[in-house]
Amino acid sequence: MIDKDLLSNLEGSLANCLASIVDEDSHLGIDEIRGLFFAQMITPNKSNPLVWLSALFYGERPPLTEDQIYGLDATAASVHEAYHELFVNNQLVFPYDFEQLDEAMAESAFGWCQGFYIGLLINEEFWLGKKGERLRAGDQDLLAVRNSAKLFVCMVTKDFSNFDPLKVAELKKLIVEQGQEPNDDMLAASLFPNVPIAVNTLQLYGTKVMVAKAAKTAPVVSAVKLGRNEPCHCGSGKKFKKCCGAA
Repeated sequence: MIDKDLLSNLEGSLANCLASIVDEDSHLGIDEIRGLFFAQMITPNKSNPLVWLSALFYGERPPLTEDQIYGLDATAASVHEAYHELFVNNQLVFPYDFEQLDEAMAESAFGWCQGFYIGLLINEEFWLGKKGERLRAGDQDLLAVRNSAKLFVCMVTKDFSNFDPLKVAELKKLIVEQGQEPNDDMLAASLFPNVPIAVNTLQLYGTKVMVAKAAKTAPVVSAVKLGRNEPCHCGSGKKFKKCCGAA
């Protein structure tokens, strides 16, 4: 089991490493780092590690010295290993209790969502589907996955063009009923309470796909072949060649 203080120290070391390379606006903050690694763990189609490392700089990895490369690789690998241990031990959970959400926690949670969104985009086709994808009526589970991923797109980019238009209309109506202007900021804010459910939906789906892939690639154990002079496996006491192997 990963100690929370140890994990926090590893995440802090990575954040400090990034801060030593570029200015504050050019790298992920610690909450975004946490969201990014969470997304990495639940994604079956693992991308090139260089892509994830570039994501720590919002996709624009700067020129690095040899010492910076070593330090970044080492600290990022330590955080990755810690998150992987959480994942394989079923201890990877969404880190916020929205029933106890205050202003500071909400700000931290939104930073986490930004990092999580960046992680989803690294494997955009897996989470959001191919361009022009049409789901069948029976694909309710996959539809829930797509909508959950789109929730983060809408929250971070405030682009609702690919979100369920009926849901958008419903949200606008609720906002108006509350006496507020249904602008993009308000729409994004109205989606925020759905984050825990969306994360859980994506985590369950990603884990399900990984388990299915692991089952398909598991090595097939061949049956033991008995020698003809060895005791027969039926327990008769006879040699295999004079018992079941005589046929």
